[in-house]
Amino acid sequence: MPACAAWHRPSPPATITGPQRQPETAMYPFEDGQTFPRNHWYIAACSHELGRALFERTILEERLVFYRKEDGTPVALDGICPHRNLPMAQGMLEGDAVRCGYHGFRFEADGRCTNIPSQSAVPASFATRSYPVLERWQWIWVWMGDPAQADPALLPDMDVAGLGAPGWRADSNGVVHLKSRFSLLIDNLMDLSHIAFVHVKTIGKQLTEAAEVTEENGRVHVIRCTPDQPAEGFHRFLHPRCPGPVDLTTRSDFLGPGLICAGGPYSVMSGTGEPVGRLNFVHGLTPETRHSTHYFPAVSRDFRLDDDGLSQALLGKERSVLAEDIAALEQVEIVVQRQGDTRRELSVLADAGAIRVRRRLIAMMKAELQGAPDLS
Repeated sequence: MPACAAWHRPSPPATITGPQRQPETAMYPFEDGQTFPRNHWYIAACSHELGRALFERTILEERLVFYRKEDGTPVALDGICPHRNLPMAQGMLEGDAVRCGYHGFRFEADGRCTNIPSQSAVPASFATRSYPVLERWQWIWVWMGDPAQADPALLPDMDVAGLGAPGWRADSNGVVHLKSRFSLLIDNLMDLSHIAFVHVKTIGKQLTEAAEVTEENGRVHVIRCTPDQPAEGFHRFLHPRCPGPVDLTTRSDFLGPGLICAGGPYSVMSGTGEPVGRLNFVHGLTPETRHSTHYFPAVSRDFRLDDDGLSQALLGKERSVLAEDIAALEQVEIVVQRQGDTRRELSVLADAGAIRVRRRLIAMMKAELQGAPDLS
């Protein structure tokens, strides 16, 4: 599969959302007025998807248009012309600007309107919204909140995920359109006890050990250790020269609302403590609407860096596993759309990491609603 190929073509959004959003009501599992944290970087597209053509994508229920300037710099503008609401993607590029395909208004990369064919003067206030964008690793990131707070230093830690870090190889697995809200995907990634049941065909009936949950600097870590295991199965496939036994540690690391790193196995030879290798299944997740998500999976590792065959095998394995997750999550979405705010929900010890992340997301959104920075 070529990098950044779409697994599913996103359905057209049911409604067009302009810069003035309607009042937001509660969205399971959050509180009243909460839907998405906005003052964060989200993955908008694979780098491969952007070029010298207008590209449209809905993010956090806002329709955006993307393209690259002549020097290759990525641009994101409001996807709806503020004059008479034609989608900007139906217009055309002129140098680094976009000309609307309806009445020909020309908008620069910073959103300023600089030409109106039907009149000579352009009011100084005429503009469309321009979104801060960055290109890191193989992804285009967009800031959907207050542009004054769009600090590149607030990007999730790419080195932790092994994306572009020295001594690591990372491979993109494209983009998936998930017909499920982003919070359900986060629950899934932060509680791996579902593996023994959802993934019995692809991974095997492996019951996970008790997990340790920690939190620091806004990150949540769920760590499971299984010591003194035979070097067989998937571990033998990854490390054929490792005699074992090995200690296996699997992690789910919430690095931000748009990036989760699920690592494992991270293995050490029993008795020596020497690392054998680290493997991360990386999950970029960007809300499209309240009920759908753009999902950007990837795989990174710090061993067998030149083995292209291993990369293809791991990407294929990831696709098979994600297909099982997607089938389950899209069924859960149907239920929570109907009953999520009224049905009693049970939680157990295995949910501790997912519940901690829910609380973090609620704290982020509360801080935004109150106009205060989230400093935790």
